[in-house]
Amino acid sequence: MSVVYSIVGTKGGVSKTTVAMGLSIWISTMRPKERVLLVDGDLHVRSVELKMCPARDATLADVFAGKRSWEDAVYTCQLVSGSELLYPNLAVMPAGRRFLPIAKSGEIAEKLDRARSVLEEMMAELREKFHTIIVDTPASVGYEHIILTAIADQILYVCEANDDSINSTLATAKGLEDFMKVEPAGVVLSKVMKGFNTRPWLKKASEIAQVLGVVPFDESVDDAFRDNLPVAAAYPDSKASLAIKEIAKKILKSSPPAPTKLSKRLDFAVERVVERMNVKK
Repeated sequence: MSVVYSIVGTKGGVSKTTVAMGLSIWISTMRPKERVLLVDGDLHVRSVELKMCPARDATLADVFAGKRSWEDAVYTCQLVSGSELLYPNLAVMPAGRRFLPIAKSGEIAEKLDRARSVLEEMMAELREKFHTIIVDTPASVGYEHIILTAIADQILYVCEANDDSINSTLATAKGLEDFMKVEPAGVVLSKVMKGFNTRPWLKKASEIAQVLGVVPFDESVDDAFRDNLPVAAAYPDSKASLAIKEIAKKILKSSPPAPTKLSKRLDFAVERVVERMNVKK
């Protein structure tokens, strides 16, 4: 049975994309006979696309615009060692440019309806092709974020060990669970400095969901990013990479959630977006 995880960080810079890329790499490595898909849903930053699938023609944005099929927008991860693919069972769907550009109110509602239809059909087919699907969502909570979160069976939250990050994540988690009934897979505390007392922050983070792990601050992450590589690929034995590996193990050991009732959830998501933007369908 396939499972879809959306990786959510309510603020930029919390290592959300680092965790998403690392999880997809480690899960594909630990389950070499299963197909894994990483969807770059962050159409503003596009870090996954730039680091794992830079040579692309079709993108998620093209799929939403009705210009290309989802099959056209799925590529084998382009990370290589010499001439060999590093992760042959890992696929990537690059983001492309923002799929819901600024438009008039009526046009936004129309685009949201189309996005809902495209997502429903696409996810049904992707679930048949891939065992694990990981979605790197945008950092800000907006219409793209809500739509891409709605497709998940579970959400993995990534936050830092400070009140601002944990409180905003807690508010987001409660809102998403109440509104779309999306249960959390867990929470990750990221960028934790050496010698830092994590005990009180682990307790606070546990109010969001079960804490699956702590990713330490690691200069290797920045070094890898400057080389346009995920840390799990560039420095697999680094502290941050190994911490993400342990989180991947816990996710794989957990019981898969019940299949998502995607149609109803997407309906709710679109209605909520339209309501917030005060547009008429």
